[in-house]
Amino acid sequence: MKKVLFVDDDPSLINGLKRMLRPLRKEWEMHFVLGGQEALDLLAESPFDVIVSDMRMPGINGAELLSRVREHYPHMIRIILSGYSDQDLLLKAVRPAHQFLSKPCDAETLKNTVLRVSKIQDILNSAEVKRIIAEVDSLPSLPHLYQEITSKLQEEDTAIKDIGEIIQKDIGMSAQILKLVNSSFFGFYNNISSPLQATTLLGLDTIKTLVLSIGIFSSLKYDKNTQLTFENLWNHSALTASLAKQIAQLISDDKTFIDDAYMAGFLHDIGILILASKLPEQYQTILNSVCADNRNIWEVEADTLGTSHAEIGAYLLGLWGFAENIIEAIIHHHKPEIFGDEPNSLITVLHLADSFAHHLDPAIKELAISRVDQEYLKKTNLTEQAKDWFAECKKLYEEGAIQ
Repeated sequence: MKKVLFVDDDPSLINGLKRMLRPLRKEWEMHFVLGGQEALDLLAESPFDVIVSDMRMPGINGAELLSRVREHYPHMIRIILSGYSDQDLLLKAVRPAHQFLSKPCDAETLKNTVLRVSKIQDILNSAEVKRIIAEVDSLPSLPHLYQEITSKLQEEDTAIKDIGEIIQKDIGMSAQILKLVNSSFFGFYNNISSPLQATTLLGLDTIKTLVLSIGIFSSLKYDKNTQLTFENLWNHSALTASLAKQIAQLISDDKTFIDDAYMAGFLHDIGILILASKLPEQYQTILNSVCADNRNIWEVEADTLGTSHAEIGAYLLGLWGFAENIIEAIIHHHKPEIFGDEPNSLITVLHLADSFAHHLDPAIKELAISRVDQEYLKKTNLTEQAKDWFAECKKLYEEGAIQ
Protein backbone atom coordinates (compact mmCIF):
# COMPACT_ATOMS: atom_id res chain seq x y z
CA MET A 1 0.00 0.00 0.00
CA LYS A 2 1.15 3.52 -0.79
CA LYS A 3 1.56 5.76 2.24
CA VAL A 4 0.10 9.21 1.65
CA LEU A 5 0.43 12.18 4.03
CA PHE A 6 -2.14 15.00 3.87
CA VAL A 7 -1.29 18.36 5.45
CA ASP A 8 -3.61 21.30 6.15
CA ASP A 9 -3.91 23.74 9.06
CA ASP A 10 -7.73 23.81 8.94
CA PRO A 11 -9.33 21.00 11.03
CA SER A 12 -12.58 21.19 9.07
CA LEU A 13 -10.73 20.70 5.76
CA ILE A 14 -8.74 17.80 7.23
CA ASN A 15 -11.99 16.18 8.38
CA GLY A 16 -13.47 16.79 4.94
CA LEU A 17 -10.48 15.07 3.31
CA LYS A 18 -10.87 12.11 5.67
CA ARG A 19 -14.54 11.71 4.76
CA MET A 20 -13.92 12.19 1.04
CA LEU A 21 -11.06 9.69 0.92
CA ARG A 22 -12.52 7.10 3.29
CA PRO A 23 -13.44 4.73 0.39
CA LEU A 24 -9.71 4.52 -0.45
CA ARG A 25 -8.61 3.30 2.98
CA LYS A 26 -8.07 -0.24 1.65
CA GLU A 27 -5.83 1.08 -1.17
CA TRP A 28 -3.74 3.68 0.68
CA GLU A 29 -2.39 4.06 4.16
CA MET A 30 -3.41 7.67 4.83
CA HIS A 31 -2.31 10.03 7.58
CA PHE A 32 -3.71 13.53 8.19
CA VAL A 33 -1.89 16.23 10.15
CA LEU A 34 -2.50 19.86 11.07
CA GLY A 35 0.37 21.96 9.78
CA GLY A 36 3.91 21.70 8.51
CA GLN A 37 5.65 20.97 11.79
CA GLU A 38 3.39 18.01 12.55
CA ALA A 39 4.14 16.71 9.07
CA LEU A 40 7.91 16.95 9.59
CA ASP A 41 7.62 15.25 12.98
CA LEU A 42 5.69 12.36 11.46
CA LEU A 43 8.10 12.03 8.52
CA ALA A 44 10.98 11.76 10.98
CA GLU A 45 9.31 8.69 12.46
CA SER A 46 8.09 6.84 9.36
CA PRO A 47 8.68 6.85 5.56
CA PHE A 48 5.94 7.99 3.16
CA ASP A 49 5.52 7.78 -0.61
CA VAL A 50 3.45 10.89 -1.30
CA ILE A 51 2.77 14.20 0.47
CA VAL A 52 -0.22 16.42 -0.39
CA SER A 53 -0.01 19.80 1.30
CA ASP A 54 -1.99 23.00 1.53
CA MET A 55 -0.05 26.17 0.75
CA ARG A 56 -1.12 28.93 3.15
CA MET A 57 -0.38 27.67 6.66
CA PRO A 58 1.01 29.49 9.71
CA GLY A 59 4.60 28.79 10.69
CA ILE A 60 5.79 26.49 7.91
CA ASN A 61 3.88 27.13 4.69
CA GLY A 62 3.46 24.61 1.89
CA ALA A 63 6.41 25.83 -0.17
CA GLU A 64 8.76 25.67 2.81
CA LEU A 65 7.43 22.26 3.81
CA LEU A 66 7.95 20.75 0.37
CA SER A 67 11.42 22.28 0.16
CA ARG A 68 12.36 20.50 3.38
CA VAL A 69 10.78 17.27 2.15
CA ARG A 70 12.78 17.53 -1.08
CA GLU A 71 15.98 18.00 0.91
CA HIS A 72 15.49 15.26 3.50
CA TYR A 73 13.10 12.81 1.76
CA PRO A 74 13.84 13.22 -1.97
CA HIS A 75 12.12 9.95 -2.91
CA MET A 76 8.69 11.36 -1.99
CA ILE A 77 6.24 12.70 -4.54
CA ARG A 78 5.28 16.26 -3.63
CA ILE A 79 1.85 17.72 -4.45
CA ILE A 80 0.37 21.12 -3.57
CA LEU A 81 -3.39 21.33 -3.01
CA SER A 82 -4.43 24.95 -2.68
CA GLY A 83 -6.77 27.74 -3.78
CA TYR A 84 -6.50 30.28 -6.59
CA SER A 85 -6.18 33.16 -4.12
CA ASP A 86 -2.75 31.82 -3.15
CA GLN A 87 -1.23 32.26 -6.62
CA ASP A 88 1.57 34.62 -5.57
CA LEU A 89 2.57 32.29 -2.74
CA LEU A 90 2.16 29.24 -4.95
CA LEU A 91 4.76 30.50 -7.40
CA LYS A 92 7.29 29.91 -4.62
CA ALA A 93 6.33 26.22 -4.67
CA VAL A 94 7.03 25.84 -8.39
CA ARG A 95 10.46 24.33 -7.82
CA PRO A 96 9.85 21.96 -4.85
CA ALA A 97 6.39 20.76 -5.98
CA HIS A 98 5.97 18.04 -8.58
CA GLN A 99 2.30 18.82 -9.21
CA PHE A 100 -0.40 21.34 -8.31
CA LEU A 101 -4.08 20.72 -7.63
CA SER A 102 -6.64 23.45 -7.00
CA LYS A 103 -9.27 23.60 -4.26
CA PRO A 104 -11.97 22.46 -4.24
CA CYS A 105 -10.69 19.12 -5.48
CA ASP A 106 -13.02 16.14 -5.81
CA ALA A 107 -12.04 12.68 -4.58
CA GLU A 108 -11.77 11.23 -8.10
CA THR A 109 -9.30 13.89 -9.28
CA LEU A 110 -7.20 13.58 -6.16
CA LYS A 111 -7.29 9.78 -6.35
CA ASN A 112 -6.33 9.70 -10.02
CA THR A 113 -3.47 12.14 -9.49
CA VAL A 114 -1.97 10.14 -6.64
CA LEU A 115 -2.51 6.84 -8.49
CA ARG A 116 -0.81 8.18 -11.61
CA VAL A 117 2.27 9.48 -9.80
CA SER A 118 2.43 6.32 -7.70
CA LYS A 119 2.35 4.23 -10.86
CA ILE A 120 5.22 6.30 -12.24
CA GLN A 121 7.38 5.14 -9.32
CA ASP A 122 7.24 1.62 -10.74
CA ILE A 123 9.03 2.66 -13.95
CA LEU A 124 12.47 2.73 -12.31
CA ASN A 125 14.10 0.05 -10.19
CA SER A 126 17.16 2.02 -9.12
CA ALA A 127 16.62 3.90 -5.84
CA GLU A 128 19.67 6.04 -6.58
CA VAL A 129 18.36 7.13 -9.98
CA LYS A 130 14.95 7.84 -8.45
CA ARG A 131 16.62 10.03 -5.84
CA ILE A 132 18.50 12.00 -8.49
CA ILE A 133 15.37 12.62 -10.54
CA ALA A 134 13.22 13.48 -7.51
CA GLU A 135 15.74 16.22 -6.66
CA VAL A 136 15.38 17.78 -10.12
CA ASP A 137 13.47 21.03 -9.69
CA SER A 138 14.72 22.73 -12.83
CA LEU A 139 16.26 21.56 -16.07
CA PRO A 140 19.34 23.35 -17.41
CA SER A 141 19.13 25.38 -20.60
CA LEU A 142 21.64 26.13 -23.30
CA PRO A 143 23.75 29.03 -22.00
CA HIS A 144 23.04 31.38 -24.91
CA LEU A 145 19.27 30.81 -24.63
CA TYR A 146 19.35 31.33 -20.86
CA GLN A 147 21.26 34.58 -21.33
CA GLU A 148 18.88 35.66 -24.08
CA ILE A 149 15.71 35.15 -22.05
CA THR A 150 17.03 36.77 -18.86
CA SER A 151 18.20 39.80 -20.83
CA LYS A 152 14.95 40.03 -22.78
CA LEU A 153 12.83 39.89 -19.63
CA GLN A 154 14.67 42.86 -18.19
CA GLU A 155 13.83 45.07 -21.18
CA GLU A 156 10.94 47.48 -20.68
CA ASP A 157 9.17 46.80 -23.98
CA THR A 158 9.49 43.00 -24.04
CA ALA A 159 6.74 41.21 -25.97
CA ILE A 160 5.36 37.92 -24.65
CA LYS A 161 5.63 36.43 -28.15
CA ASP A 162 9.40 37.03 -28.15
CA ILE A 163 9.73 35.29 -24.79
CA GLY A 164 7.66 32.34 -26.00
CA GLU A 165 9.81 31.95 -29.08
CA ILE A 166 12.93 31.70 -26.92
CA ILE A 167 11.31 29.18 -24.58
CA GLN A 168 10.14 26.91 -27.41
CA LYS A 169 13.74 26.58 -28.64
CA ASP A 170 14.87 25.04 -25.35
CA ILE A 171 14.08 21.55 -24.01
CA GLY A 172 14.31 22.40 -20.32
CA MET A 173 12.38 25.67 -20.52
CA SER A 174 9.62 24.07 -22.59
CA ALA A 175 9.18 21.16 -20.19
CA GLN A 176 8.89 23.39 -17.14
CA ILE A 177 6.50 25.89 -18.69
CA LEU A 178 4.26 23.06 -19.94
CA LYS A 179 4.36 21.46 -16.49
CA LEU A 180 2.93 24.65 -15.01
CA VAL A 181 0.36 25.58 -17.63
CA ASN A 182 -1.12 22.07 -17.64
CA SER A 183 -1.53 21.94 -13.87
CA SER A 184 -5.13 22.36 -12.74
CA PHE A 185 -4.14 25.28 -10.52
CA PHE A 186 -3.82 27.63 -13.47
CA GLY A 187 -7.29 26.64 -14.59
CA PHE A 188 -6.80 26.19 -18.33
CA TYR A 189 -8.08 22.57 -18.32
CA ASN A 190 -6.76 21.84 -21.80
CA ASN A 191 -3.90 19.69 -22.99
CA ILE A 192 -1.43 22.43 -23.95
CA SER A 193 1.46 21.06 -26.04
CA SER A 194 2.82 24.31 -27.46
CA PRO A 195 5.43 26.16 -25.33
CA LEU A 196 4.57 29.38 -27.20
CA GLN A 197 0.89 29.04 -26.33
CA ALA A 198 1.75 28.08 -22.75
CA THR A 199 3.92 31.17 -22.35
CA THR A 200 1.14 33.41 -23.67
CA LEU A 201 -1.40 31.86 -21.29
CA LEU A 202 0.83 32.35 -18.24
CA GLY A 203 1.51 35.97 -19.15
CA LEU A 204 4.55 38.19 -19.04
CA ASP A 205 4.34 39.12 -15.34
CA THR A 206 4.17 35.48 -14.23
CA ILE A 207 7.04 34.49 -16.53
CA LYS A 208 9.15 37.36 -15.19
CA THR A 209 8.52 36.26 -11.61
CA LEU A 210 9.28 32.63 -12.40
CA VAL A 211 12.50 33.36 -14.27
CA LEU A 212 13.98 36.41 -12.55
CA SER A 213 12.76 35.87 -8.95
CA ILE A 214 12.06 32.15 -8.53
CA GLY A 215 14.84 31.05 -10.90
CA ILE A 216 13.06 28.14 -12.59
CA PHE A 217 15.57 28.22 -15.45
CA SER A 218 19.31 27.77 -15.13
CA SER A 219 22.30 27.80 -17.47
CA LEU A 220 23.79 24.46 -18.42
CA LYS A 221 27.33 23.86 -17.20
CA TYR A 222 29.26 21.15 -19.02
CA ASP A 223 32.61 20.08 -20.42
CA LYS A 224 32.73 21.33 -24.00
CA ASN A 225 35.18 18.55 -24.87
CA THR A 226 32.61 15.85 -24.18
CA GLN A 227 31.53 13.55 -27.00
CA LEU A 228 27.96 14.69 -26.46
CA THR A 229 27.53 18.29 -27.53
CA PHE A 230 24.34 19.62 -26.05
CA GLU A 231 23.82 21.76 -29.13
CA ASN A 232 23.58 18.51 -31.12
CA LEU A 233 21.12 17.10 -28.57
CA TRP A 234 18.93 20.20 -28.88
CA ASN A 235 19.13 20.08 -32.69
CA HIS A 236 18.25 16.39 -32.73
CA SER A 237 15.28 17.00 -30.44
CA ALA A 238 14.02 19.85 -32.62
CA LEU A 239 14.42 17.74 -35.78
CA THR A 240 12.64 14.77 -34.18
CA ALA A 241 9.80 17.07 -33.14
CA SER A 242 9.40 18.41 -36.68
CA LEU A 243 9.51 14.92 -38.19
CA ALA A 244 7.01 13.61 -35.63
CA LYS A 245 4.65 16.44 -36.50
CA GLN A 246 5.03 15.68 -40.22
CA ILE A 247 4.36 11.94 -39.75
CA ALA A 248 1.38 12.68 -37.50
CA GLN A 249 -0.06 14.97 -40.18
CA LEU A 250 0.29 12.18 -42.73
CA ILE A 251 -1.64 9.87 -40.40
CA SER A 252 -4.34 12.11 -38.97
CA ASP A 253 -5.88 15.58 -39.06
CA ASP A 254 -6.46 15.50 -35.28
CA LYS A 255 -4.78 18.69 -33.99
CA THR A 256 -4.26 17.30 -30.48
CA PHE A 257 -2.54 14.19 -31.87
CA ILE A 258 -0.31 16.34 -34.07
CA ASP A 259 0.57 18.73 -31.22
CA ASP A 260 1.31 15.80 -28.87
CA ALA A 261 3.55 14.23 -31.53
CA TYR A 262 5.57 17.43 -31.81
CA MET A 263 5.97 17.76 -28.04
CA ALA A 264 6.85 14.09 -27.54
CA GLY A 265 9.50 14.50 -30.21
CA PHE A 266 10.94 17.59 -28.57
CA LEU A 267 11.08 16.03 -25.11
CA HIS A 268 11.92 12.40 -26.00
CA ASP A 269 15.60 12.66 -25.00
CA ILE A 270 15.09 14.73 -21.87
CA GLY A 271 16.52 11.79 -19.91
CA ILE A 272 19.88 12.31 -21.63
CA LEU A 273 19.85 15.92 -20.45
CA ILE A 274 19.23 14.77 -16.87
CA LEU A 275 21.93 12.09 -16.93
CA ALA A 276 24.56 14.18 -18.68
CA SER A 277 24.06 17.14 -16.34
CA LYS A 278 23.59 15.22 -13.07
CA LEU A 279 26.07 12.35 -13.66
CA PRO A 280 28.57 13.88 -16.11
CA GLU A 281 31.56 11.57 -15.49
CA GLN A 282 29.50 8.38 -15.42
CA TYR A 283 27.61 9.41 -18.52
CA GLN A 284 30.82 10.22 -20.36
CA THR A 285 31.92 6.62 -19.69
CA ILE A 286 28.62 5.42 -21.18
CA LEU A 287 29.19 7.53 -24.31
CA ASN A 288 32.74 6.20 -24.65
CA SER A 289 31.39 2.66 -24.59
CA VAL A 290 28.69 3.48 -27.16
CA CYS A 291 31.28 4.78 -29.61
CA ALA A 292 33.90 2.09 -28.95
CA ASP A 293 31.53 -0.88 -29.19
CA ASN A 294 29.01 0.53 -31.72
CA ARG A 295 26.13 -0.29 -29.37
CA ASN A 296 22.80 1.39 -28.87
CA ILE A 297 23.02 4.09 -26.24
CA TRP A 298 19.98 2.83 -24.30
CA GLU A 299 21.50 -0.66 -24.04
CA VAL A 300 24.73 0.68 -22.52
CA GLU A 301 22.70 2.88 -20.17
CA ALA A 302 20.71 -0.14 -19.02
CA ASP A 303 23.86 -2.19 -18.42
CA THR A 304 25.48 0.63 -16.46
CA LEU A 305 22.58 2.25 -14.62
CA GLY A 306 19.88 -0.41 -14.70
CA THR A 307 17.67 1.91 -16.74
CA SER A 308 17.78 4.11 -19.84
CA HIS A 309 17.27 7.75 -20.71
CA ALA A 310 13.82 6.84 -22.08
CA GLU A 311 12.61 5.57 -18.68
CA ILE A 312 14.28 8.46 -16.86
CA GLY A 313 12.69 11.09 -19.09
CA ALA A 314 9.28 9.45 -18.80
CA TYR A 315 9.66 9.22 -15.02
CA LEU A 316 10.34 12.94 -14.61
CA LEU A 317 7.54 13.99 -16.97
CA GLY A 318 5.21 11.61 -15.15
CA LEU A 319 6.09 13.22 -11.83
CA TRP A 320 5.35 16.57 -13.43
CA GLY A 321 1.91 15.48 -14.59
CA PHE A 322 2.39 15.24 -18.35
CA ALA A 323 -0.22 13.37 -20.38
CA GLU A 324 -0.01 9.58 -20.26
CA ASN A 325 0.19 9.17 -24.05
CA ILE A 326 3.31 11.39 -24.17
CA ILE A 327 4.88 9.47 -21.27
CA GLU A 328 4.13 6.12 -22.96
CA ALA A 329 5.55 7.32 -26.26
CA ILE A 330 8.78 8.49 -24.64
CA ILE A 331 9.31 5.37 -22.54
CA HIS A 332 8.77 3.06 -25.54
CA HIS A 333 10.26 5.11 -28.37
CA HIS A 334 13.27 2.81 -28.80
CA LYS A 335 11.37 -0.46 -28.27
CA PRO A 336 7.76 0.02 -29.42
CA GLU A 337 7.09 -3.73 -29.57
CA ILE A 338 6.98 -3.85 -25.77
CA PHE A 339 3.85 -1.68 -25.75
CA GLY A 340 1.95 -3.75 -28.28
CA ASP A 341 0.92 -3.86 -31.91
CA GLU A 342 -0.94 -0.58 -32.28
CA PRO A 343 -0.40 1.04 -35.68
CA ASN A 344 -0.60 4.81 -36.06
CA SER A 345 -0.11 5.39 -32.35
CA LEU A 346 1.95 8.20 -30.82
CA ILE A 347 4.54 5.55 -29.91
CA THR A 348 4.85 4.56 -33.57
CA VAL A 349 5.17 8.18 -34.68
CA LEU A 350 7.88 8.97 -32.13
CA HIS A 351 9.83 5.77 -32.82
CA LEU A 352 9.93 6.52 -36.54
CA ALA A 353 10.64 10.23 -36.12
CA ASP A 354 13.59 9.52 -33.81
CA SER A 355 14.96 6.90 -36.20
CA PHE A 356 14.50 9.14 -39.24
CA ALA A 357 16.23 12.03 -37.45
CA HIS A 358 19.27 9.85 -36.68
CA HIS A 359 19.53 8.83 -40.32
CA LEU A 360 19.09 12.34 -41.67
CA ASP A 361 21.32 14.27 -39.25
CA PRO A 362 25.03 13.39 -39.66
CA ALA A 363 26.01 15.30 -36.51
CA ILE A 364 24.27 12.81 -34.22
CA LYS A 365 24.27 9.69 -36.38
CA GLU A 366 27.63 8.27 -35.33
CA LEU A 367 26.97 8.72 -31.61
CA ALA A 368 23.78 6.77 -31.14
CA ILE A 369 22.10 5.28 -34.16
CA SER A 370 18.40 4.69 -33.59
CA ARG A 371 17.31 1.93 -35.92
CA VAL A 372 13.78 1.40 -37.13
CA ASP A 373 12.27 -1.73 -35.57
CA GLN A 374 11.46 -3.65 -38.75
CA GLU A 375 9.73 -6.50 -36.91
CA TYR A 376 7.40 -4.03 -35.25
CA LEU A 377 6.55 -2.49 -38.64
CA LYS A 378 5.77 -5.94 -40.03
CA LYS A 379 3.47 -6.75 -37.11
CA THR A 380 1.62 -3.47 -37.52
CA ASN A 381 1.53 -3.69 -41.34
CA LEU A 382 3.30 -0.34 -41.64
CA THR A 383 6.42 -1.35 -43.58
CA GLU A 384 5.40 0.23 -46.88
CA GLN A 385 3.81 3.26 -45.25
CA ALA A 386 6.95 3.87 -43.20
CA LYS A 387 9.03 3.87 -46.40
CA ASP A 388 6.70 6.46 -47.90
CA TRP A 389 6.82 8.58 -44.73
CA PHE A 390 10.61 8.46 -44.69
CA ALA A 391 10.77 9.47 -48.34
CA GLU A 392 8.50 12.45 -47.67
CA CYS A 393 10.46 13.47 -44.56
CA LYS A 394 13.77 13.15 -46.38
CA LYS A 395 12.50 15.28 -49.25
CA LEU A 396 11.32 18.03 -46.91
CA TYR A 397 14.57 17.87 -44.89
CA GLU A 398 16.73 18.20 -47.99
CA GLU A 399 14.59 21.12 -49.18
CA GLY A 400 15.06 22.83 -45.83
CA ALA A 401 11.34 22.70 -45.01
CA ILE A 402 12.13 20.60 -41.91
CA GLN A 403 15.11 21.49 -39.70
